[in-house]
Amino acid sequence: MPVQESAPAPALGPVRPKERIETIDILRGFALLGVILVNTWAFQSWSLPWRIGYAEVWTGTANHIAMWMIEFFASGRFFRLFSFLFGLGFALQLGRAEQRGMPFFSVYRRRLLVLLLFGLLHGMLRGTGDILHAYAVLGFFLLLFRKFSPRALLVTALVCLMTPWAVNAVRARPYYDSLTAPQASEQTLQEDKRDEEMRRARREEIVRVRREGTLGDNVAYNLQSFAWDYSSPNPLDYLGYVGEEFVMFLLGLYAGRRRIFENMHAHLPFIRKLLWWELGLGLVGIPVHLTLTLVLPDPPPLPYFAHRAAQLFRAVGAPAFSLFYASAIVLLVQRETWKRLLAPLGAVGRMPLTNYLLHTVIHAAIFFGVGLGLYAKIPPAATVGVTLLMYGSMILLSVWWMGRFPFGPAEWLWRTLTYGKLQPMRVSP
Repeated sequence: MPVQESAPAPALGPVRPKERIETIDILRGFALLGVILVNTWAFQSWSLPWRIGYAEVWTGTANHIAMWMIEFFASGRFFRLFSFLFGLGFALQLGRAEQRGMPFFSVYRRRLLVLLLFGLLHGMLRGTGDILHAYAVLGFFLLLFRKFSPRALLVTALVCLMTPWAVNAVRARPYYDSLTAPQASEQTLQEDKRDEEMRRARREEIVRVRREGTLGDNVAYNLQSFAWDYSSPNPLDYLGYVGEEFVMFLLGLYAGRRRIFENMHAHLPFIRKLLWWELGLGLVGIPVHLTLTLVLPDPPPLPYFAHRAAQLFRAVGAPAFSLFYASAIVLLVQRETWKRLLAPLGAVGRMPLTNYLLHTVIHAAIFFGVGLGLYAKIPPAATVGVTLLMYGSMILLSVWWMGRFPFGPAEWLWRTLTYGKLQPMRVSP
């Protein structure tokens, strides 16, 4: 009697088109719009003194409105939304691997290593604004929480949110005490003056390199900035990643564990209720933070408590606003008209790595001396216009590309290196 051969075990590979969740692609495309806006604005504002005193440099009502709109609605919001989607993607990949009975750790580890390589190469061109390398490193820590229950993930996220705030509150107290100590006030003022002179010199240096330097000069400066940013031997100096990106990783993993996006209609009442809480926390937290840090005199009254309150309101308000955007998009796409209008964003969201890398190449062509040399020359209102033109071009390119190929170019390379074999670069019939 012939022995019947068993069916081959299913292989763990890239997500198939029929397994994609269109709402997540639209969210990813929307998040990329905000990231491009913030990064375009950063190329105009990194060289300026901190505070909304940018108004001293950029005059005019339109510029002031644009600055406030970016600071209020965009700064720090869309990176967090991207982080949430990263954690959600992790959960979906983990769930598919468990359903197929396939090992997950080894494949995802290779995926993170390839992402880290992308981040390091991208950072050489962009500088410290790169998020890919940070996501890759934090992704290894996320692996430790893949077995956590939804409740445990929420508790861990809350701890991660508040720990950096509490630690920094303790670390900042001696400095603020020195401001009011007569015997140390003069020394503190002198140290602050030296620090400001160093910051001014660094701002002048970055403007010179960006506008006049060659591509090699920019890469060398970016490598120097990377070394400077990660030179501290104290692990407490990196807690910001825990309180910002990693918190959103955990919340994305929580959403994936609850299968919110895989069973959308059943969770719509929960999402509607969450929407108003997120909006309320965002509308309270962000204005209070901006008022205490950007509007009041420097230093404001009761500087220590005002500063700590500002950071607390930001720690709560910024992720709440990010999740509000996610909830609003989810509810909008339940309506057929909005779904059709937002569908082109899904094409951008299906090739986010390609578009993220592409926007840095465009930035280099616009702002660096090897291109137009417009670094720190474009006013805030025009920054919004440049962003919309850039993103509109990405929509057209993404729609055209995804109609012909299953992956973006960078996504194809990422998957090929992750799975160790060439991925098909054509759309199946």
